[in-house]
Amino acid sequence: MNQSSLFPKKILDCLKPPGGNQDDIMEITEGGLKCVNTGEYFPNEKSIPFLFKETDGDKKYITNTIKDFYEDNPFPSYEGLEEFGNLVNKGSSNSFSNELLQSIGFNKLILECGCGTGQLTNFLQLNNNYTLGIDLSLSSLSLAIEHKTRNELSRSSFAQMNIFNMAIKDEVFDVVISHGVLHHTFDAKRAFSEIIKKLKPGGIVVIGLYNRYARIMTWLRSKLIPFFGPNIDYVIRNKAIDPKKKEIWIADQYYNPHETWHSIGEVMGWFDENNIEYINCSPPILGSHTNTKPSGLFTASDPAGSYERLITQLGWISSISREGALFDVIGRKAS
Repeated sequence: MNQSSLFPKKILDCLKPPGGNQDDIMEITEGGLKCVNTGEYFPNEKSIPFLFKETDGDKKYITNTIKDFYEDNPFPSYEGLEEFGNLVNKGSSNSFSNELLQSIGFNKLILECGCGTGQLTNFLQLNNNYTLGIDLSLSSLSLAIEHKTRNELSRSSFAQMNIFNMAIKDEVFDVVISHGVLHHTFDAKRAFSEIIKKLKPGGIVVIGLYNRYARIMTWLRSKLIPFFGPNIDYVIRNKAIDPKKKEIWIADQYYNPHETWHSIGEVMGWFDENNIEYINCSPPILGSHTNTKPSGLFTASDPAGSYERLITQLGWISSISREGALFDVIGRKAS
């Protein structure tokens, strides 16, 4: 693999050594990366840029457990999406990813924290955007880079990193996304505070988490699957996916070694503590667009009151709970 193709200059300029300084400069060298300021060398791991630094203390057990889980279960699979055109068709037909791309617009720097196999990172490099996907799992990242390389995608990049020790300078990205990831860390709130450090003032953050109310249905199904089989899952029963994808879906949803559940109000509290202005929620909060029709994920909406948010989340028990109970909250970093 051509080393220079791993990171375009716009992304390379955003990197620093794990635990390094804002003024540190990274350069591409044969087989890895090097800090110009300190001379420290970071060799690739299995041809993947390796900028991973362990979590300190006893919390590294959860980090390493999750890392091992996704090494065995890279998610999602590229089966049937080998060509970039196929991935674009999938992303464009998915309401969330398509709306996200349209809302982001053109010529943005985008960071995806917990990119998995990099499908969203590769998709969002459309519109002349430059994207960086980071993840714990080498197995997942190898699939991401393989797709990028085969399809000659010049604006997407990937590296192995730890969200709690990112090798990224502060306040350099226009958009930071973490969709379905932070609830697998040892401290989702702390992880959130880490990822928004990488966001420019005025930039947009999109945070996707398991919902505290709707996720109850997944927990109930996990107790029933051993007796009734995986067909009680909506995705397995209704989506035309191959056996391997079904196996990975069941493992990710029902046998993940660590996850936490969260509410809209809880995430709003994180926003307040970190100077993030609430913009929107997906799916929307009941009554949040009373006076205007939503025109995109980044359309400002009414956060409503605690009662409306509760009713909204109880309603999700019969809707988004079918496919994992994932909801997203969007905010803007104070200028």
